[in-house]
Amino acid sequence: MLKKSKHVLFVYYNKRKEVIGLKETLYTIGEMAKLANVSIKALRYYDKIDLFKPAYVDSDTNYRYYKDSQLSQLDLIKSLKYIGTPLEEVKKAREMSPSGLLDFITDQEKLIQMQMDNLMKVQQNIETVKKRMERRLQTPSLREVFLWEEEETTIIEMAAHNLKPNNLTNASYSMLKKAVEPISGFLNTGFGAIFPYEKYIHIEDIYYDKIFAPVLSNQMISSLPADMEAEKIHAGTYVYIADVYHPERYICNYHKLMKFIEDNQMTVTSDVYELFGALSYSPDQQEELIIELKVRVS
Repeated sequence: MLKKSKHVLFVYYNKRKEVIGLKETLYTIGEMAKLANVSIKALRYYDKIDLFKPAYVDSDTNYRYYKDSQLSQLDLIKSLKYIGTPLEEVKKAREMSPSGLLDFITDQEKLIQMQMDNLMKVQQNIETVKKRMERRLQTPSLREVFLWEEEETTIIEMAAHNLKPNNLTNASYSMLKKAVEPISGFLNTGFGAIFPYEKYIHIEDIYYDKIFAPVLSNQMISSLPADMEAEKIHAGTYVYIADVYHPERYICNYHKLMKFIEDNQMTVTSDVYELFGALSYSPDQQEELIIELKVRVS
């Protein structure tokens, strides 16, 4: 059975001890919940944490009662909660002067703007990852050479020390991973290596000059370790080939790349960029790497 509001006697005095008010309507917790458009559960919780307490508690029934003037307190709590203010901070705001509350809300506005800026960066990173994944899905058949128009890509690179294509799991890539994750904070789309465009007979003849990781954002790049630096893979037309990694097929694919360039009388204008990443993320499938080789031409 719903408890009803009741009238109780409250005596209020001004500074000269003159009576200025006597009677005020008190509302049950259910009535207050409806008036303020909050749940009964929330009101009980606010009481428990000393954020918003009833004006009167019946000692016989232990029923909570609230008064009209408390509605403005709830309005403040609801407003600050709406903009994401933690309840502990709401407690502090409740005791502030009007000017202090204005400063507090201004700070909350700045915090929300920072959160919005961060979400925009996350959205941009997701869009970049989607484009890269879509491009990979559009790749023609493996082991076939084709031309591709590439957009500019920011990378973090470091010197490679005696690394070859058969060192794809080298610990140096873990160092790159640690540097890149705070910058991008999202799905890693692979690691890479750079080596000169030359005629190699065997895979053992290839030595990397640099290893790198693509990044999704230019934020925080200034805080890189001393042995790493930010560079660009420039936009342009690239000759491209991809395959599942296998040492014997690697050099064969590289020779296909060179033959395509020579047959079409193209001029090479960059080093060779190698990018590798997981073919599948499922723990139930065999672990394989997809290798992409590309070089810019004119």
